[in-house]
Amino acid sequence: MLSRTLYGAAKMAIGLAFMILLSVGCGSEARCQTPAPPAPDPKELHGGIEVALRSVRAIVLRVSTNPEGDNIKIISADQITPSTSIPKDDKPAPEYIRDLALAVQKLSDKLQNDFHVPPNQLHLVGLSDLAGQTRGDLDREVRDKLGKEITFLDAKGETELNIAGNIPRYYQFEGKRYDNRSISLLLDISASSVRGGYQQLSMTSHGRAEYDYVTWDIPINGPLSAEAAQNPGLKLRKKVYLVGNIVWALTALLYPQYQGDYVPLTMEDINSFYYRAMTDPEALLNPDLSRISNENARKEARKGREAIKAIYTPRTLTAGAESLRLAATELNLADKRLIFARNSNWARILNFIRLQIEQ
Repeated sequence: MLSRTLYGAAKMAIGLAFMILLSVGCGSEARCQTPAPPAPDPKELHGGIEVALRSVRAIVLRVSTNPEGDNIKIISADQITPSTSIPKDDKPAPEYIRDLALAVQKLSDKLQNDFHVPPNQLHLVGLSDLAGQTRGDLDREVRDKLGKEITFLDAKGETELNIAGNIPRYYQFEGKRYDNRSISLLLDISASSVRGGYQQLSMTSHGRAEYDYVTWDIPINGPLSAEAAQNPGLKLRKKVYLVGNIVWALTALLYPQYQGDYVPLTMEDINSFYYRAMTDPEALLNPDLSRISNENARKEARKGREAIKAIYTPRTLTAGAESLRLAATELNLADKRLIFARNSNWARILNFIRLQIEQ
């Protein structure tokens, strides 16, 4: 659904670290007090709400312009998981759709009341796992509650936003800067499919070089090895950015001490994760955090662990680990440089907002 104009959104600096605002208590001593920072101009505030089948995410951005271009800062990020259970066949009942719409309304109210995002700078986007009748029913519920429509993405549009949001444009080697996207690709692995893609430079009819996108969406039980054999990007590109909940679970459970935006992984990690999920998933879901000496890092690791346990049961974690290992084996990832992009869950909505601002 999204065209190659996404290359404009890719200009933003990738790998934005989330701003964690800490309140430091100074007691009653006046010398500890610092003046509050000025409130941002409402024109600089933009909000986005991303609706998926199992969660609703919201983000607040402050977008200011400086001589180098737009400067984007994440002010707040939030997420709600509907309390209503979803059927195993992923066909939501009317009460589940209403629960999703109520989550959208709650986050919309929070963005406008707590962060003063102007209503006309609040954007709603729905992911491709909302399909068929569910889209129409959810859109009606949201329009009734907010008076806004949801822009629904297809799988290709999601992948393009993921590529632009998760693969940094440049890397440095021996003091020189090189095009990172010409050697990298992205894989979004779930229990049911592998979505992937990369950017490549192509010449327009006017002789200008522009980024174009190559994307694919293959069922896990589909021809993964055949796709790998026929796709030059999968064969030749050696740097692979991995995203998806199961990759996040692997990183957070095996390496809770690592909190960076980009975490290197190996095929050995994938095999170890699979083995532990098959033999003792309960222990895998409860990593020991006591050895993390930094209190903030330990707190973030605990939050990540609990968030994963809210998504995965031992049974579904085992299924996810099996799908991840199958995909990695079929796609010959053993000889690739693998990197987990931690902030991938926010990449789509962040870049979607950026596109709306640029229009």
